[in-house]
Amino acid sequence: MKYYLVALFDDESYKHLNPIQRNLSKKFRANRNSPAPYIPLEVVENPNIDKLDLVVDKIIKPYKNFKVQLLPRVSVSEAQKTLNVKIEDVGYIKRLNRLMNDTLKLYGFNVPEENTEDQMHISLANLNFIPKDPKRLDGEINLKEKCETLKVDRIELWKFSNNKRETLIKSYPLKKNLYL
Repeated sequence: MKYYLVALFDDESYKHLNPIQRNLSKKFRANRNSPAPYIPLEVVENPNIDKLDLVVDKIIKPYKNFKVQLLPRVSVSEAQKTLNVKIEDVGYIKRLNRLMNDTLKLYGFNVPEENTEDQMHISLANLNFIPKDPKRLDGEINLKEKCETLKVDRIELWKFSNNKRETLIKSYPLKKNLYL
């Protein structure tokens, strides 16, 4: 069973992301029952949940809420069948992603090799099918000035299943940053 470590946003960021998600879901005919937009950080296969909880809690402990910058690029992941908006992978999010990958490997968790070609992204919707026309897969979107920056306020451990109640395993809130 695969478990996913994902970064989630505060309520204000979701208010700005909802119109983008709705418009792109219509354009690409995506699934309406997609989870809330998230940034996938790591995939862990068949972990010991108690040990994973301790390790992730140790990794997350020093981190505060932080911002991520949206890029006006849309992409479709054929492997995960998701519709994505790219983010600028510099700063806190890149450091956290690298630290999670290295620490989980150090503790012996089964983590897939990091693909350096893939840029970090926000997963907006699940796709039922991938269009064959490559011109429709990638494109530019228009972002409003207030929507370009989103605030990450927690990390969660997810297990995807058909039942929405079983998706969330554990939530790790980040420390409050008074300056954001």
